[in-house]
Amino acid sequence: MPEPAARAEPLARRALPWLLFAATVALTLALAAWSVQQNAAERRALFERSVESLRISLASVVRSHLDILPGLRLAASGPTPLDDAQFERYVDSVLESRRFPGLTLSFIAERVPLAGRAAYVERVRADRSTDPAGHPSFAVQPPGDRPEYMLLRHQLPTDPANDGYDLYDPAQSYRQPVERAIADGGLVATPPLLLARDRHRPNHPELTSIVVRAATYRGDHLPATADERRSAATGVVGIALRSAELVRGALPPDLAASGGTPARVRVTDPTAPPQAPLVYDNEPGAAVPADALRFELPMADRRWLVEVAPPPAGPWDDVNDGTLQLLAAGLVCAASLALLTAGLARGRQQAEVRVREGLAQLEAEAAQLARSEARLRLLFEHSLDAMLNTRPGGGVVAANRAACELFGRSEAQLLAATRDDIIDPADPRLAPLMAERQATGRTRGQVRMRRADGSFFEAEISSMAYQDSDGNPLASVIVRDLTPSLNAAAERQGLEEQLRRAQKMQALGTLVGGIAHDFNNVLAIVLGGAALVDADLDAHHPARPHLERIRQAGLRARSLVQQLLTFGRPSAEGRWAQPLQPLVEEALALLRLSLPVEVKLEADLAAEPLHVVTEPTQIQQVLLNLCNNAWQAMPGHRGRIDITLDARLREGRHWAVLSVRDDGTGMDAALRERIFEPFFTTKVAAQGTGLGLAMVHGIVTGHGGRIELSSVPGHGSIFEIWLPTVATAAEGPADEPAPPTLPGRGERIVYLDDDEVLRLTVEALLTRLGYRVESHADPASALAAVDAAAGGIDLVLTDYDMPRMSGLDVARALRQRHPDLPVLIVTGQVTAALRSASAELAGVGLMSKEFIVEQLGARVAALLTASRH
Repeated sequence: MPEPAARAEPLARRALPWLLFAATVALTLALAAWSVQQNAAERRALFERSVESLRISLASVVRSHLDILPGLRLAASGPTPLDDAQFERYVDSVLESRRFPGLTLSFIAERVPLAGRAAYVERVRADRSTDPAGHPSFAVQPPGDRPEYMLLRHQLPTDPANDGYDLYDPAQSYRQPVERAIADGGLVATPPLLLARDRHRPNHPELTSIVVRAATYRGDHLPATADERRSAATGVVGIALRSAELVRGALPPDLAASGGTPARVRVTDPTAPPQAPLVYDNEPGAAVPADALRFELPMADRRWLVEVAPPPAGPWDDVNDGTLQLLAAGLVCAASLALLTAGLARGRQQAEVRVREGLAQLEAEAAQLARSEARLRLLFEHSLDAMLNTRPGGGVVAANRAACELFGRSEAQLLAATRDDIIDPADPRLAPLMAERQATGRTRGQVRMRRADGSFFEAEISSMAYQDSDGNPLASVIVRDLTPSLNAAAERQGLEEQLRRAQKMQALGTLVGGIAHDFNNVLAIVLGGAALVDADLDAHHPARPHLERIRQAGLRARSLVQQLLTFGRPSAEGRWAQPLQPLVEEALALLRLSLPVEVKLEADLAAEPLHVVTEPTQIQQVLLNLCNNAWQAMPGHRGRIDITLDARLREGRHWAVLSVRDDGTGMDAALRERIFEPFFTTKVAAQGTGLGLAMVHGIVTGHGGRIELSSVPGHGSIFEIWLPTVATAAEGPADEPAPPTLPGRGERIVYLDDDEVLRLTVEALLTRLGYRVESHADPASALAAVDAAAGGIDLVLTDYDMPRMSGLDVARALRQRHPDLPVLIVTGQVTAALRSASAELAGVGLMSKEFIVEQLGARVAALLTASRH
């Protein structure tokens, strides 16, 4: 009769496949549930990114609309009131419906006292700039005597029914927000409302609008107090926005879901009256789900609350093809495991038979093993790695030829050596390696080993414990000398660090140079506008001191931009080969006059002339900046600065090395890492801009040189400037006489620039100089205008950096069509390549954009004079 254990074993074998099947199915269901959760999380993450995109887009759209008001306020604040043609021309040139979705109205209202009402009405009726008949029916609406009026003067789109409407009409509620805009001085928005022109139409959410107003004042500045602003107010300007079009214009496609289910979007004004808080709602009346994302959006002086909820998800929305494939694969795997287990059970009996047959082959394999040991011995002897067989106590049993060469001992000497003869017993890494091999049977690591001459070397060892055929414990040890690898790694690490720093400074230079170039446009507008206002003011005008401060600030900003350009895009303009010693001596003379008496300045300059290709002031600027930083870093501003100049040979090239050594506080590694970054400074805000060393780096790298810095906290710093030398000096460039500025005589100029505000500024400057100007934003339209004029154009002025065609491309096209027409290209940076390309085109001039206010008239006059001769 079979024993119980024998009967239980077949039962367990039969149940095992079903248990595996059930376990695999449960695991598959768990993974499918996890996949559904991941899909839901991914869908939520995509929705959150879309909401963030909506926030950025909506903020950008609102900001672009509100940016209209400062320009409209400036146009309405001129010394003379705008007529109809000027207002329409300004609005048509600045506002485009495709750029401002939802913009439905732009208007100007003027403040008129009761005493001036009759004269004001007559002036408006006499305005025939757009209609030969003028405005014979213009009148104050509603009529009646009031202390003062706020009359609608200009509207686009025009609405004659509202011309002359008084925003101070006591029967309406407009006066309070208008007064708030005047007293505040900023932008003031209304809650959601219906415009006057829409109130006769059926109420519809699409007609909901927001009106944003800004006050205009006498003079060229904003009065300081609310009382002064109320006294100086001349009127208000404003825009009206369709809130539904504004929001829809900013909706990303995945939230709008054209053709699908859109997201739930509602925008409200929490500060609006309870009856009118709704700005936009794509499902009016429906509640916003609890999982909606919310953010606030500034609208002038108000803040909107934006709520966005994802479309409702169906029960299978988060089950994708991957989840279904996972379920199918899991079921197939469960069935396969069950069948495989059953097959293994049947195969066990067959395996037992094969094991018995395998035992019969062991004797044949033993002979094969002996032959393998012989081959292993040959590999041991001829291996390029040093190999040792050792006893547990450390004695060497066998050593191959590579081991003898590595340790400088014969095999007999190694067999007689102890462990301490070949391994440094004081190395703390030895004990853990031995303990690891005893515990696991193998180990790998680094130790310090000893040669026959007593010298030590760093080695990597791999060791494994085993038993020989007699059962005796032995260990195999493979030794590799790491000295060459360590040297190569150190050298590679140094080169990688140099490359990383160079790439970092290059990236910073590209970024800073690009930003500085864009700032040139802004500064040209500021300085140009200041020049235009300056020409309109008499010598004793109270605003003139403020205007001078604006101009001085603009010039200072322009100087900072030049420093940034020096760091980001160093130029080779104005350089020639000259001896370095006189430039250093001139800088030393200036330093001795400017440094504190407590700072001792010593110099040691090489006697032989060292010639470099440079511009004199740049090298002197490098030395002045380094020395000023040095003494400012000295405790108590007391110490010593040593300046040396000598010749050195490195990498087969001759260099002039200018060294500045100080005994100041020094720098740690973190400070040395960032010292040349623009705007990085350790000084307080009022003592430095952080551009001095950034400019030094830009000048030196622009010369094809390098800066090497060594500094230790508490032991001062050494800056070494390496500049490549040349054989001899060359004569410096001659100064070009400045061309005279002559007033224009009505010559026609076509001006091309895609920057709208800069285009208006330059157009005003040229008009003031006596020229007739026709402005264009697109190169194609400018070329077409020149062709249509049939020789009536005297000069073309074009910006260099524009989309589709550069200023140089425009000049080349004009040369082919009109060979005698002069062209002046304005650029943010006059490079050698641009100067060379323009020189190939006759009658083409270059001018730096940063000096457009000072040099524009002279350069235009010079080109026109040259074209007449």
